[in-house]
Amino acid sequence: MNEENLTNKERYARGIEKLKELSGGSETGGAGGEMVGWLNEIAPDVSKYAMEFVLGDVLSRPALGTKTREMLNIAVLTAIQAPIELKLHINCALAAGVTRDEVIEIISQQIVYAGFPIAINGLHAAKEVFDELDGKA
Repeated sequence: MNEENLTNKERYARGIEKLKELSGGSETGGAGGEMVGWLNEIAPDVSKYAMEFVLGDVLSRPALGTKTREMLNIAVLTAIQAPIELKLHINCALAAGVTRDEVIEIISQQIVYAGFPIAINGLHAAKEVFDELDGKA
């Protein structure tokens, strides 16, 4: 089916499938599922847009694999200082096969392009995710 002919319902369903992929098989679990849950409570339309557009359209495009997309997301979210989304996408990246060392390297590279304090903030977000996964949080 041509992408332009997808209904919102089909885009939403594709978004759910992408969310499951990013959240380790669950649409309600993982960092992505948690975000959808609280977004539904406070801003259901925004949650719907995220599911249809972000997950169903953009992140489902075939030219880049999920691992590559998540590595790019980590770099950009570090640079624009978006800690909530950064932590979400670190979790998604790990689920997509990105290693902890790769996460650290992606964020550390931002020292050159975004600045040392921004990279430190990103590394702190990564540590919080790692600690949570290791049961230290």
